[in-house]
Amino acid sequence: MTDRYLSDRIRNRLRVTWNVFFRKWGKLTDVQINTIPFVIKKKNAIIISSTASGKTEAVLAPLCELLREERWDPISILYITPTRALVNDIYERICEALLSIAIKTEKKTGDSPYLNWKKPPDILITTPESLDSMICRHPHELNSVRAVVIDELHILDGNYRGDQLRVLLKRLEKIVPNFQIYGLSATISDPHAVAARYIPDCNVVQVGGSRQIIPSCAASLVNVFEMIRKENLKKILIFCNSRRKTEEVALQAKQLWGRNIVVVHHGSLHRNEREESEKVMKTQSRAVCVATMTLEIGIDIGSIDAVVLAEIPHTVSSFIQRIGRAGRRSGVIRIFCVSDPEEWDLYNIMITAARDNLLDHKEYKPDISVGIQQIFSLLFAHPTGIKIAELRSLLTDLCSSTDLEEYILPHLSQLEWIELYDNKAFATEKLMNLGQKGKIHSNIPDTRAFSVKNSITHKLIGEVELPETVKKQTAFVLSGKVWEIVKVEKRTIYVKPSPGKGVPASFKRIYDYGAFYYLLPEIFQNN
Repeated sequence: MTDRYLSDRIRNRLRVTWNVFFRKWGKLTDVQINTIPFVIKKKNAIIISSTASGKTEAVLAPLCELLREERWDPISILYITPTRALVNDIYERICEALLSIAIKTEKKTGDSPYLNWKKPPDILITTPESLDSMICRHPHELNSVRAVVIDELHILDGNYRGDQLRVLLKRLEKIVPNFQIYGLSATISDPHAVAARYIPDCNVVQVGGSRQIIPSCAASLVNVFEMIRKENLKKILIFCNSRRKTEEVALQAKQLWGRNIVVVHHGSLHRNEREESEKVMKTQSRAVCVATMTLEIGIDIGSIDAVVLAEIPHTVSSFIQRIGRAGRRSGVIRIFCVSDPEEWDLYNIMITAARDNLLDHKEYKPDISVGIQQIFSLLFAHPTGIKIAELRSLLTDLCSSTDLEEYILPHLSQLEWIELYDNKAFATEKLMNLGQKGKIHSNIPDTRAFSVKNSITHKLIGEVELPETVKKQTAFVLSGKVWEIVKVEKRTIYVKPSPGKGVPASFKRIYDYGAFYYLLPEIFQNN
């Protein structure tokens, strides 16, 4: 059967949702043609396809069709993403359009915690951490879930957030069995292995990209600027590996392109700052954004003419994610790689791998400390206690029964977080108090970061780790701007714009292990 024939059959099947999701495009992409039949038949799937190939629509359109046809109850679709920014982006993309067919969409994150449980939405977009909170505090409101979509699965898999989600899916299954799961990603090297961790009885849909890659290497950003100017490229996305490097490159980019052209995007900037940068990239005809991996994922920032790699990405997967942001309309991925000439061969290897879809293999190892976080979450949700056998069943993917029963549980009991008797575990008052404060739902390690606030506008700019900076200097760079320190009160640094020079701020560390690592028995802390 031809793609045209299959597309026509799908169009006839999506009687309600075709116009909402596909009318403006007029046709389906390859990944949509291959994915939609699985979703309509309610079969689990992991979908691997290039950035901007339409994976979200490939899953949501048929799910919404089923929702309307079968009159699913509220909160029938959970859409899980790794970041709050992507939650906001997906929400903005689908909310208004779906209202036209009487489907209500809402979001729930740490930034948007409120949800009217008396009038819940049909689709709820959230993060793993907010899902943990809901399973603890509102489990009965999730008993209508029919499908779970996990977006950008590669970002979650292989770390403590993915391990938490694995247990949460098991916990959700005890509330409402037999829901479908769909995982979406552009860069997963072994989809069968990843699917085995999250998605039972999974079908694999893997569609290769077809966009042409045109690369150029240069020794400096100045050289790149000259090439971009000659080609009259107007919308540029520059990627760096660290937040500090992002601020350094942003200063240089402003000297080349102009102060009002360049914006910055990274995880230590306040949400309003990031959203303003996204708005500039969407709405301005000429703009440059310097970013970390926060813009690797599918946040809508409009059409990008070219991607500049100011540093060599750490992995081929990251390389593919970054360059995939360019050429969505033209079909041509224009990239510029900045490095010393002796490193150009490494870029060529990555480019070849991207063209051949050769992704680097990531060795999976569970974060056993997530087991502690889930024990806390489970016991807080069940004040009357949980049987040890049930804990063992839920945590079997993270730790062995021996590790759990001979080491972890006795250790937590000794620290007075839990009590053990009659083959059950119970939360202590200390643990229940921690849960009441909402401190048990996230494995993301906390940091001693300072909030940075503009003393003139009173707007938050971001957060930094600045104890040494406060002592040694009065100006630093954040969001591509130089700020002079006015005063420091508790954990807030008040600043004002400075015409002088400053150095990039120090940012919070990113840890490879979960927030509850410190509560592990010593025998596990060095493994």
